[in-house]
Amino acid sequence: MLLVACTDKRQEQIAKVLFLLNRTGTSYEMQNINGRQYYLNVDSLLDGIDTTYIKTCKGPRAFPVVQSLLDSLCTTKELCELTNRSYSAGVRLAATDALIRRKYAHLEEILLSNYTDTTKIYVRSDDVIEEEYAGSVFLRNVQSCRDKTVISKKDSLRNDSLALYTPGLSKYQYTKKLLLRLPPKESYYSRVKEIVLKERTYQALKALASYRREEDKSILLDALSHYDNDNEDVGWEDDETDNALLAVTVWACQDFIPLLMRIRDYEIKKHDGSMLPRSKYLFEAVMAYNNQWAYNFIDATLALSSKKNGRESYSDITMATSFHSAMLSHYNPRFVRLLGKYPGEDFGDGYE
Repeated sequence: MLLVACTDKRQEQIAKVLFLLNRTGTSYEMQNINGRQYYLNVDSLLDGIDTTYIKTCKGPRAFPVVQSLLDSLCTTKELCELTNRSYSAGVRLAATDALIRRKYAHLEEILLSNYTDTTKIYVRSDDVIEEEYAGSVFLRNVQSCRDKTVISKKDSLRNDSLALYTPGLSKYQYTKKLLLRLPPKESYYSRVKEIVLKERTYQALKALASYRREEDKSILLDALSHYDNDNEDVGWEDDETDNALLAVTVWACQDFIPLLMRIRDYEIKKHDGSMLPRSKYLFEAVMAYNNQWAYNFIDATLALSSKKNGRESYSDITMATSFHSAMLSHYNPRFVRLLGKYPGEDFGDGYE
């Protein structure tokens, strides 16, 4: 009887955790470094939660983070069942997270049944909350195991190919970051160009530029020319011109210089002290030319910014900060003297 009672209570607790996971609609990025299971005092966390009251409560409520409790409550078989597509994305991700910590040998099968899920969910990492496609989170979480030999190198390469070649998945956050580090292999070229022109995922511009093909120069020039399109519906990481500037860092072509100068003039004219990454990317693009013109361009840019604000000795803090951050990302001794001439702080955009 005691065994039956314990089993009944465990199932009741699992049901309560699933209810809360569905209610919050948020997936928490968990640290899966040591691969150990979470053994928590489940009773103390769950006994005080009244799901009946939560169902009838109309006002906003703060819910406890119960994602890791599945690892304490469920067997491996039960966790595998919870990754079935009949469950919500939040439940499936929580179950997969627990299986990752257990170094489950068949994670690849779970990924293959979930990577195309375009359900949007909220993902929280520390104090940052972002909306992502569930399939993208599955890819990121499972692919994080490749360095821990939980999934094979062959499977990992296949997963990246799925992210790259499956139509529509270029909108995944995982795929966007994959595009930014993609090597210029000939076999990728057609797909990369298709992503730029048909799917309008501009993180692929950098990959396209790495091939340095004359026929693609017009695509980059066009993207650079859209610097004054202020679309509030587009996040800065998806901005066409910002990604075109990143593309210039791998193809410092003379034909791009006139537009770089126009972007500089536009940024100084409209500059309002915001910490957007455009100026940082502009400096990175110019630094890629690595010549005296680039040095003079940056010097003149920071001086112009200084004059605009009536401070002849110092540049505007945001422009100087952008330059310092560009140097932090892509250090080049040619430009070191400018760090002292135009003091600023270092910040990262958190994306590259």
